[in-house]
Amino acid sequence: MLRKEIQIITILSFIYMFAVCLPVYAHHGSVSTAFGPGAPVETASPMTLGKGRFLLYERMEYVPFRSRDNAEPENIDTFTFFNTLAGFGLTDALSLYLTMPAVIKEQDSLGKSRGFGDLDFMAQYGFKYGERDGIRGFYQNGPEDTQGARYTVDDLKMSITGSISAPTGTTSNRDDFGNKFDIGMQPGFGAPSFSFGFSASRLMFPHFTLTADTSFRTFLKHNDSKAGNEIRFNMAGGYEIFEDQDGFLSRLDIIGEANALHLTKDQGEDGETDHDSGGTILYLSPGFRASFGKHLSIGALIKIPTWQDLNNESIQQGSEGLEDYRAIFTITVSF
Repeated sequence: MLRKEIQIITILSFIYMFAVCLPVYAHHGSVSTAFGPGAPVETASPMTLGKGRFLLYERMEYVPFRSRDNAEPENIDTFTFFNTLAGFGLTDALSLYLTMPAVIKEQDSLGKSRGFGDLDFMAQYGFKYGERDGIRGFYQNGPEDTQGARYTVDDLKMSITGSISAPTGTTSNRDDFGNKFDIGMQPGFGAPSFSFGFSASRLMFPHFTLTADTSFRTFLKHNDSKAGNEIRFNMAGGYEIFEDQDGFLSRLDIIGEANALHLTKDQGEDGETDHDSGGTILYLSPGFRASFGKHLSIGALIKIPTWQDLNNESIQQGSEGLEDYRAIFTITVSF
């Protein structure tokens, strides 16, 4: 048993070191599907869909920003994100996803910028380490693999992901005075991005599941400007407080997450570094996940910016870390 715990700690420590040691960069939220016991809301679950299975997922995020006197009368007011995702299990171990984002961004005295964001294509490969087979790709994925069988309950489940986005989003929105919004207020980035990530999850003791993930995203240049890259590190604990497999409400988990985001500086259209952008933010996030039957799950989370170290906080109004909170609601349907 001690040997197992040492292996878990070693792998989770690796995730942490991977997150904090890479260079970092920035903007907009991630998408995390909900699957498996104790599945978090923001932290990515390593569970794939299973061969031949489909998933539909909707994530809504509302972000009100703090007002600053020095930003008057053009304080960024609110961002509202919508991410619609469709997934398919090509094999038990390999799942493919397509994400269509949409956004509404509101800036005081300048109006709203709204539209679709950049399409994102992602592949996920899931594997696990356990007593029965050592390290092996997922070979079954369902209740029989997470309940009842002692040798699968204690498995360390992991996945790696890779994605590429296409610059299909709107980048030409104009404010109420006819001027083009800044790229940070546009729904799209105007350039492709690439990301990769790693996640791990394990039932640590009865009813409690620990999940951790890290991801890195980088953007290409658009008209000599470049959005900062981003790196995320998330850790979540999910504790089951209710379960009734035959009931309308089949499972209820309370969720606690810590979400860290590090952003590098943007580059302006002149190619020069924007020293008034980027930084590091830590959110502490309480929430819950409720499952209804075998095919429907909803989740909710409040991300509270608890600590930030921004590169020029005094004038970074509208930046991550300077919001009042982030309210997230998700709904997942699998079949």
